[in-house]
Parts: sequence; C-alpha cells; structure tokens
Amino acid sequence: MSDWLIRRTRRPHASYRMYCYPYAGGSPGEFLRWEPRLPDLEILGILPPGRGRRLDEAPFTRATDLVDALIRNVDFAPPFFLFGHSLGALLAYETARALRDAGRVSPAALIVSAHRPPDEPHGDPPIHDLPDDEFAAIVARRYPAPPAELAEDPELLAQVYRTFRSDLAVFETYRHPPAAPLTCPILVISGTADHWSEADLAGWARRTTADCRIQLIEGDHFYVPDHPDGAIQLIGDYAAGRRR
Repeated sequence: MSDWLIRRTRRPHASYRMYCYPYAGGSPGEFLRWEPRLPDLEILGILPPGRGRRLDEAPFTRATDLVDALIRNVDFAPPFFLFGHSLGALLAYETARALRDAGRVSPAALIVSAHRPPDEPHGDPPIHDLPDDEFAAIVARRYPAPPAELAEDPELLAQVYRTFRSDLAVFETYRHPPAAPLTCPILVISGTADHWSEADLAGWARRTTADCRIQLIEGDHFYVPDHPDGAIQLIGDYAAGRRR
C-alpha cells in the first residue's frame, strides 16, 4: 500500500472505500476509529508528509503540490468516496478535481465537512508565516488545547506546531482556479454552531452538476474530534442510500 495511506482493516467486499483527509493539525488515524460503526465502508486515511510515520519528511505548503503528489502515488480504487473535514474538505475537493482533469475515475461522492465553498474568500488574516511565539499564541486561541502529556513535551509540541504551520500555509495560500464543476454528488456536513449558515454553504452546489445535499448537525467547527456521532450517522445513512 502507498506511503500516503493508512488502513486498519481490509474490507474487500465493502460497498465503498472512503478516503479520509485530516483537518489542520489532525491525524487521519482518527477516522480509522469510525470503522466499527461504518461496517460497509473500507476506511483509508490520507497521510501526507509531516505526519505519523512520515513525520521526518518535509510537509507540503501548497495545495496544488500536495494534491499532484497524492494522485501520482495513490490508486483511488472505485467505487469510492472522498471525505475531508475543514482543511481536509478542501483537499478532498481538489483531489476530485485533479482526478477528473487527469481522466481518472471520479469519486462516487465527495463528502465535505466544516468548510465553506472553495471559491469563496477566506475570512481570517494569514498566520502561517508569523514568528513562532505569535503563531503559537493564535493557534492556542483558535484550536483545542493539545493533551496534557503532549503540552509537557517541548519536542513533540514543536512537531505539532510544525504540522499546523504547514497545514495553514496550504489553506491560507489556496486560491480557487477557474474550473468546470464536478460531475459527482456532493454531501456537505456542517455544525449548527459553526461559522456558516445553510445559505452560506449553498454555494457548494456551484461546484457540481450532480446533486448537492447540505446537512447540519449539532456541534461547532470541532464536532469531528469532539463528538463525531452525527457525522458518522450521516455518512452511514448516505452510503446506504447510494446503494439503493
């Protein structure tokens, strides 16, 4: 299996594979824990350089470079879903676009979680190139605190901030290029206490000629790490509906 993928269980008879993209600072391993509750999906995590067993590799800082390397190194085996939360949603969308442009098999569906439509401007000023102290202070305000054992290990904490910095560089330098819409369905999931209303998220419909469904669930921007039950249930129901 490619260095870009992690997997806990092979499920050759699953109805779909679901390739999962981590959010800024997050680990794709988090999604592997969903397996017991999604028995008809084979879950694979996307592992870019700078994370997990690839921690010593230089991380990407531009979305196009990351996605180009990803599709060169991963055989997305159909039928499959692409799923991403926050930054991961943006990268999942760009992967679907890159696969389409390369003449390869498109996903059966794109599932985007906690992200505005990609052709709308970012709201916050960029922070990825700030000095370490300023960068760490803003990350600490915006994101949940790391586990106590991690916060007490300066070397590990520095690695966490390195991942955050590269991820935020990917996000903050991204600009949506002129592009034809996808042809696969899109499922948009967002928390009721997140930054965007259903009307804000409706712009995702511009990015596909197929069905675009928006589902709001209880929670804020961090519902995946904090309480993913709603997202797991939605994805399971969506997959079951796609089989009919």
